[in-house]
Amino acid sequence: MPERPLLKLPNPQPIDPPRKPGGGPRIVRPDRGRQGERMAPRFERLMNIIDDPDRLLALRNDPASIAPERAIVFEVIGGMLKDFYAQAQALGFEYLGDFEEDFAPDEDFYEEGKPEKDLSGRVYLAMPDDHALRELLSLWRRFIRGKRMPNERGAWRELFANLRDVRPWAPQDRVPDETIAYWRESLADRPDEPVRFEIELWFYESADRRAQALRRLTAQLANIGGNIVDHAMIQGIRYDAALVDIPPDQVRAMLDNPAIALARVDDVMFLRPQSVAAYPTRRDLEGEDGEPVDVELELAARPPVAAMLDGLPIQNHVKLAGRLMIDDPDNVEEMYPVAQRRHGTEMASLIVHGDLNDTPEPLPRPLFVLPVMRPNQHGDERTPDDRLLVDVIYRAVRRIKVGDGDAPPSAPEVKVINVSLADRNRPFARVMSPLGRLLDYLAHRYNVLFLVSAGNIADRLSIPEYTSSTEFEGADAREREQAILRALDANKSQRTLYSPGEAVNVLTIGAAHKGSAFNGGFPPNLIDPFTDEALPNIISAMGLGHRKVIKPDLLLDGGRAPVRIVGTGAQVTIAPVLGSARLFGLKAATPNNVGGDRYEDYTWGTSVATALATRAAHRIHDVLIDADSGSNHADIAPEYIPLVLKTLLVHGASWSERAEAMDTAFQPQGQGSHVARRDNIARLLGYGVPDVDRVLDCAENRATLLGHGLLEPEHGALYRIPLPPDLEGTLALRFLTVTLAWFSPVNTRHQGYRMAALDVSPGNSEDKYWVTSQRVPCQPTDKTVARGTVFHEQRRGEEAAVFVDDGHILLRVSCRSAAGDLEEAVPYALAVSFEVAAEADIAVYDDIRTRLVAEVRAGVAPHT
Repeated sequence: MPERPLLKLPNPQPIDPPRKPGGGPRIVRPDRGRQGERMAPRFERLMNIIDDPDRLLALRNDPASIAPERAIVFEVIGGMLKDFYAQAQALGFEYLGDFEEDFAPDEDFYEEGKPEKDLSGRVYLAMPDDHALRELLSLWRRFIRGKRMPNERGAWRELFANLRDVRPWAPQDRVPDETIAYWRESLADRPDEPVRFEIELWFYESADRRAQALRRLTAQLANIGGNIVDHAMIQGIRYDAALVDIPPDQVRAMLDNPAIALARVDDVMFLRPQSVAAYPTRRDLEGEDGEPVDVELELAARPPVAAMLDGLPIQNHVKLAGRLMIDDPDNVEEMYPVAQRRHGTEMASLIVHGDLNDTPEPLPRPLFVLPVMRPNQHGDERTPDDRLLVDVIYRAVRRIKVGDGDAPPSAPEVKVINVSLADRNRPFARVMSPLGRLLDYLAHRYNVLFLVSAGNIADRLSIPEYTSSTEFEGADAREREQAILRALDANKSQRTLYSPGEAVNVLTIGAAHKGSAFNGGFPPNLIDPFTDEALPNIISAMGLGHRKVIKPDLLLDGGRAPVRIVGTGAQVTIAPVLGSARLFGLKAATPNNVGGDRYEDYTWGTSVATALATRAAHRIHDVLIDADSGSNHADIAPEYIPLVLKTLLVHGASWSERAEAMDTAFQPQGQGSHVARRDNIARLLGYGVPDVDRVLDCAENRATLLGHGLLEPEHGALYRIPLPPDLEGTLALRFLTVTLAWFSPVNTRHQGYRMAALDVSPGNSEDKYWVTSQRVPCQPTDKTVARGTVFHEQRRGEEAAVFVDDGHILLRVSCRSAAGDLEEAVPYALAVSFEVAAEADIAVYDDIRTRLVAEVRAGVAPHT
C-alpha cells in the first residue's frame, strides 16, 4: 500500500503547439547540368523507345531496365520529400513504400565542412504504368532544361535535384543476404528436401490486382515445381505474403544465379527466410522440486489484465494451478508433451510470481494464455511450420480482443500482451518487418500494450584491446568492461534487434545483467563481463529501432551471464556461457524430463526480462485501481489504462553511472557528435532499468503526478504543476522527470510511418524550464526521445530561482501530423515527477498536494 500515492495532474488548458524547428546540415549537390550527365544513362534508353509499344514490351523482359509495371527505386539524399505518396499517385505511380538509408559521400554529394561523413537519405519505391513513365520522362526533361514544373508538380524538382540514383527494383533487392544464408543453411541441413521460405508481394491497392499477382506467383511456382503452403493478406498493414516450398535444385540454381526464376518476378518484393520463433527444449537440468503449495484460489471471477502469446504452460504445475486461463483454439494440448512445455511454463511462472528466489506475492488475477507455439519433430517449441507467423499473431490478437468468426472475444479486457518471442531469421535492417508493422497496427487498433523481447544474440565477440587470455583475465574489471562495451558498439550492425522488436508502438525489453542466482563470483574459467547490474546482459540484442527510435525501451533482469575465452592471438574472442544458468539466472517453474508438476529451474535472456516487465505492468495496474488503499486514480477510464501502464513503466527508468564513462569512450567524439554517440549508448541501454517502486509511491521530497488526455492534430495542451513555496529563492538541487506515451496510428504507405508525433516542451512565453534549466547529460538526446511513441526526459537545476508563472512549472503537450494527414484525436498519458534533494528539507509531496487541492477549490485547476 503506497504511503504517498500518485497525485492527479490538473486538467490542461488549450494552447498552440510550438513551431517546428528547421535547419539541418548543408549538403553540397551537383548542379542541374551535372545531374543531367549523371542520370542520362538511366533515362536515355527509356526515352528512345517510350513511344514504341513493341520495343517497350521487349524492355520488360530485361530485369535491369526501368519498365512499366516494374518497381522503380529512387535514392534521394536528404530528408523526407513532402508527401511523396500523393505526388507519386497523382503522376500515375502505384506507391509501394520507402525506407531510410545512409549513403557514402562522393564528389557529387557531401556535407559542407564534413566531406567524409555519411549522408542520410531515403529510398522511395513506386511502380508506374506506361502513362506514368511518360509523365516521369516529361518532368525529367523539364528539370534538365531548367523549365518550370507544371502546377502541383514542384516536388519533382526537389527529387531530381537530390537524386543519387534511379533504377529498377532488381533481383539483388529481392534476395537479402539473410535469405542467401538461410537457403545455404537449409540445403546443408536437408539437401534433398524442399526449402520453405516466405515471399512478400508488393501490396497493390486494387484487390483485383492483388489476386492477379497471386495467380502469377502460383503459376511461376508451378513452373519450377514449387507450391504455396500458406497465404495471408492483412490490409491494415499492406501485407500480402505466401509461405512456399521450392525444390532444392531450384534453390541451388537461384544461389548460382540470383537473377532467375522468382527473383525476376515483378510482383515480388522480397524473398525472405521463414519467420519462426523457436526455443530448444533439450537442456541439462539443474533445478529441483519446489515446495508443495496448498492454497485455494478464487481468481476466475476477476477478468485478466495480462495475456501471453507463447508455448503451452503446464496448467497443473503447483505454481500455476488455478492461476491461468488457457484458450487453445488449435487444440495444441494433444500434441504437446508435458516434458516439452518449457518456455510457456517459465514465462507464465515469471509473470505470475516473478523470480521464485525472491518469493514475491503472486498476481491476484489469472493470466490469460493463448498458445502460438507447439513442439516439432525434434522436440523444440516453435511457431507452426505451415503458417505465416504474421497471420498466427494477427488471428491470436483478434481472437483475444474482438473474437474469431462468430466466436466472441476470449479476453476483451486484457490491457497488456506479453510477446516473449523473437524471429531470429529477421534481424532488423532499415525496413520494418511485417510482424513489427502488425504489432504497431494492433496496438493502436485495439488499444493494447505489447511487451516484446529484443532477442538474444549468442554470437562470439572479439575484443581488439586484448590479445591473450592472461591479459584479459588480469585486467582491471572496469577497464575490461569498457573494452567489451566498445566491442559491442563496434559490432552493433551484427547484433541488431530481432523482429518485431523494432516496432514503434510497443515497449521492447532487453535483458539487464542481473540474476538472483549470482552469488558474487564465478568459477575460474568463467569471467563476469560487467560490474554494473544496470548494464545489458551480453546476449541482449541492440537497437536502435525503426527510424532510429530508442530500442530496446527498457532493461529488466535477464541473468548475470558470464563469458569464456574461446580464442586468442591478434585479439581475444569471448562467447557467452549458455549453460549453467543456476550460476547466474532467475528461478521459474519448468518441466523436468518426465513432466512433473513441482520442478523449478533457472532461466535467462530477454524473454525472461519481458515476462518481468509484464508482471511489473500488472503490478502498476493493481496499485492504480486500488481505491481501498488510497489510490487517486482508481476511477481512471479503462481505455487509458494501457497508455498509463506504458508511461509508468518507462517513468522510473534512467541510465546508470556507467553511461558517463561510455559517453567518454564511445565514438564519435568531437563537436556536434553527441547525438550519434548517445544514440549508440541508447542501443545498449534504451531508457535504462525501470524502478517500479519509485513510480508506485512518492516520497516526502518527491511528488509524481499522473494524467491523461486527448489531443487533436496540430493542437496543444498546457499543464500547470504547482511548486513547493519553500523552494523559491532556495539554493537546492532539484529534478524534473517527464514521460509521455501514446499509440500512434501508422501509415505504411507514407515515408513518415508514425502518423502522430507528440512531445513535451516548456509552456511559458520564454520557452524555458526556468526551475530545472539543464537536461541531465547521461540520457538519450532531445532529438532521439522525440522519434518514437514514448517521450522521456530528465532535467535538473540547482541555482536559487525567483518564482515565475505564479510558482508553476508550465508543460506543453503537443500533437502534430508526421505521416500524411492525421484525422483523429490521439489519446495519451503523462507522468511528471518533481524532486528536491533531501538535505533541502522541503516537504515537496505535501506542499504540491496542498496547492493542488487549494487550486481545485478555487476553480483554478480542475481535476479530471
